[in-house]
Amino acid sequence: MSIQIRHADDDDGHTIVDFIQAMLQEMESVGGHEVNHDGKFWRWYRQEIAELIRMRDRLYLLAQLENSAVGLLEGKIIRLNEVFVSLDSFHISVVYVEPKARRRGIATALVREALRWASKQACREADLNVLSNNDKARGLYKKIGFEIFQHKLRLRLPLNA
Repeated sequence: MSIQIRHADDDDGHTIVDFIQAMLQEMESVGGHEVNHDGKFWRWYRQEIAELIRMRDRLYLLAQLENSAVGLLEGKIIRLNEVFVSLDSFHISVVYVEPKARRRGIATALVREALRWASKQACREADLNVLSNNDKARGLYKKIGFEIFQHKLRLRLPLNA
């Protein structure tokens, strides 16, 4: 069973949003932010994704096993300038693989294909965020060559304190 990676198209909006919702729910269950459950928002977001797919600085990759989508990578090119030496950086915002398809190299294939694409777009670096307690994902990214660049800290504040 070979993994096939393809660029998303206009018909993939529902699949992309379903994967993003599943990823966010998993993240919420292990300490991530609470997910917005407003159906109106998610209908709007599906339309937004349809527009974003067409943008040249965005990348949406789907992983398929047989003819079924089992994984998603979302990323975008960010131009760093102003106070930094100008360069294009590729930010990976979503890597998600369905639980039943994990541990088969799908996330690795998605990330490597995204990095190839970013290099062809003249990006000089790539970054991503990962929850500190997601050891499997951190191990995957380290194996691919990512290094810790910065730490992001969070403090939950009491309401009406």
